[in-house]
Amino acid sequence: MRSVARELAYNAGRARGALIFDLAVLALCFVGFYGNECGLKPFAAAAFPDSPATYLAQCHLNDFLGGAAFLAYTNLLLDLVRSDMRIRRLATSLVYLFFCGLFWEYAAPLFIRASTADPLDLVAYLAGAVVYWLAGLPLRRRLRGHSIERAAG
Repeated sequence: MRSVARELAYNAGRARGALIFDLAVLALCFVGFYGNECGLKPFAAAAFPDSPATYLAQCHLNDFLGGAAFLAYTNLLLDLVRSDMRIRRLATSLVYLFFCGLFWEYAAPLFIRASTADPLDLVAYLAGAVVYWLAGLPLRRRLRGHSIERAAG
């Protein structure tokens, strides 16, 4: 067990900037989700009941945040275990989230009765992936030449 803890600590040290970025993204997504559920949705429904913005807040904002959060969570785990496998490219991010979204939107409703398939949710997941990737550009530029970036080759 000590060797596992040492390896995780070593990997965390190597990927420190990336881990901080992913933890910050997860925290922002959590705050955004909570703010949407407790503030924005009720306010928008009361103030602007039939507006497109209310529809987006009620139906797709959490999915958008979920796309970014899921990539951050995935990369956080990869950095702790094997930082050279971190998802860095936009195309890889989109393919990964597309297949995750297909499962969430089309396989999950087969098992979870309250779940419904919505192709626009899939678009929201992918938009979250794009924003996550764009937000990570400065980090990737700063780490360019660092050992965890060289491994991506």
